Amino acid sequence: MKKVVCFSVLIISLLVMTGGCADFQNREFETDSSVKIVKTELAKLVEVEDKLELSAMLQPIEEAVLSFEVPGKIIALEKQESDNLESGDVIARLDSSQYEINAEIAKASLDQARANFNQAVNGSRDQEKETAKAAYDKASVVYQKALDDSKRVEALLKAGAVSQSDYENAQMGLSVSESDLRTAKAAYEMAIEGARDELKEVAQAGYKLAEENGNQAKLALERTVLKAPFPGTVLNKLAANGQLVAAGTPVFRFGNIDLLKLTLPVPDNSIRDWKKGDTVTVSLYGKEKQGTVTNILSATNVMTGTIGVEVTIENMEHDWLPGQVAVCSHVTQARKSIFLPVESLRSLNGKNPYVYIVRNGKSIKQEVTIGEMKDNKIQILSPLDEGTEVIVSGVDDLFDGAQVKVTGGGDL
Repeated sequence: MKKVVCFSVLIISLLVMTGGCADFQNREFETDSSVKIVKTELAKLVEVEDKLELSAMLQPIEEAVLSFEVPGKIIALEKQESDNLESGDVIARLDSSQYEINAEIAKASLDQARANFNQAVNGSRDQEKETAKAAYDKASVVYQKALDDSKRVEALLKAGAVSQSDYENAQMGLSVSESDLRTAKAAYEMAIEGARDELKEVAQAGYKLAEENGNQAKLALERTVLKAPFPGTVLNKLAANGQLVAAGTPVFRFGNIDLLKLTLPVPDNSIRDWKKGDTVTVSLYGKEKQGTVTNILSATNVMTGTIGVEVTIENMEHDWLPGQVAVCSHVTQARKSIFLPVESLRSLNGKNPYVYIVRNGKSIKQEVTIGEMKDNKIQILSPLDEGTEVIVSGVDDLFDGAQVKVTGGGDL
């Protein structure tokens, strides 16, 4: 019985020893350094967008510096900064008292010129004709008496009865009475026949000049009131009440900010990717709005090598303000490309980048052409095909043709 027990113990010991040796041999095979443990991913085409990001300053879609067209003293600035106005709303006033006086004087001159013109065109009334005839008759009598007196004094002078001075006085009286007679005759004839054509033209020209002066005075009076030229917002107040201003002195900066615009400096070698109607994403302090390309300038800035592209943005809430700098993102094209984790890429001396792919249980070196980096992944331009199994982890000790064992991975 003791021999059987000892033999059994020996068998068990041998089995344990044999099992232990086998287990050791298996462990030694699994950790064989000639087999590399790696992880892989399948190369897959993903859609990427080429974007160009540019910054520019927001500006009103329409802007004007408002000023009076006539000089004067400001007596009222009726609007404040940020006030919204409609076209024609009053925004400021000048002291208009002198302009009102000028307008009244011009109106009186116009009335007189109109009366003169009407008289020249329509002729005189009956009582005016009678008055002119009476003046003419009186002048005729005075002239005849002066003529008779002149002849009488001339005869007396020859007889030595009067002095030379008396004769000259008589001649002067004759000359004056003759002039008065001609004037009275002309006035009488004009009253009977009406004014000559040239006098009518003079009267008409005087009327037109007075009418123009009246219009100018009225216009100057109207210009003492400053109005909004279009719907918009007061951006800056540039003058004060009581200030004396010349014509053209800035009073308000005014603009329409319901729409804002930016002029983007697009490199001239990229301008072919832009066209009117393109949509642009505009970002400001974490908020985004959609803008539209509304104009592309026709000349390159020789200093910067860029072409201005105008983008407009709706801003009905006025939450974005002129002067702020926004960032515009423009998608030039969408395309599909392969992207791999950065750690999968290897390069010798910074040249000829390559990856390892798996083929028949071995790592195969594959040189690639790379593009841009996005989200810690490298764009593979060529010659990798979609569906290729690429080693993305465990590549540090790999070499071309190494035995590999894939332990994990997933789609890209």
